[in-house]
Amino acid sequence: MPKKTLRRFALIAAIAPALAFGAPAVSMADAYYGSESSSAGPKGAHHCEVQSKAKDGKSWYSKSCTHAGKHGAGSSSTISGAH
Repeated sequence: MPKKTLRRFALIAAIAPALAFGAPAVSMADAYYGSESSSAGPKGAHHCEVQSKAKDGKSWYSKSCTHAGKHGAGSSSTISGAH
């Protein structure tokens, strides 16, 4: 067998498993992330929550925070999405 044919065969043998197992994983890649924190003390309390999701070519992000203390209370919220 010529060297050129052996090199091609070796290259195909090295690439084929990556394509066979990697391509389906990329096409089905869904992701979710969530985080939450809360605290309370003598100076007040707070709560924050973050969520992010990507599925079927759509993405969504949400963050909301609330706080309360001796000088008052407040809240903020951010939501973003793409289809």
